[in-house]
Amino acid sequence: MRKTAEEAAQTRAALLEAALFVFAEQGLASARLADVAQRAGLTRGALYYHFADKSALYAAVMEHSWATVTEPVWGILGSGEPLEERLRTFLTTWLHRLRHDARFRALLTLTLDSSYDAAALPAGLPGGRAAKASGLADWQRRLEALCGEHAAATGAPATPASAAANLLAWLCGTALLAATDPALLPPDDADGVAPVLRGLLS
Repeated sequence: MRKTAEEAAQTRAALLEAALFVFAEQGLASARLADVAQRAGLTRGALYYHFADKSALYAAVMEHSWATVTEPVWGILGSGEPLEERLRTFLTTWLHRLRHDARFRALLTLTLDSSYDAAALPAGLPGGRAAKASGLADWQRRLEALCGEHAAATGAPATPASAAANLLAWLCGTALLAATDPALLPPDDADGVAPVLRGLLS
């Protein structure tokens, strides 16, 4: 029997969700497509119907997850709130999502996973490390624009590149802590982000 478009979309979504967690938990190089299918409660045939191989599945996971999982958090920085409020909300939301949102934590774990090199990547993903570097550079550009906005508004010495690099290091560091044990994170409230906020706005 032929699947309806809605059923096919549900199957694809289940595979993307399962793959995100399997890739994050096992590492991309070690993850098996059979494990993805099993976690999704589907057959390997269903997986291969939607994705030709691990490379295609990984690419789809990253594209889908970035759009649905991280963009709402980054969107906070573009709100109309005062800069300090935007930053506080962004940082506390970042910590809250790392602590309480398994999908957010899994995506960042997968994004920051550097336990493999280009030779270990599935065929078709020789630029995996370059793609991650490009994604992190995009984060840094967004943060640099925000820090430049602060410097312009306050007349502070213009060091947006340095401030953005420090903030990016904090974001990546907290993501790595969360991958190990979310209990190691600072509190996801105003007190928990006060030190980094002071450093950015001073």
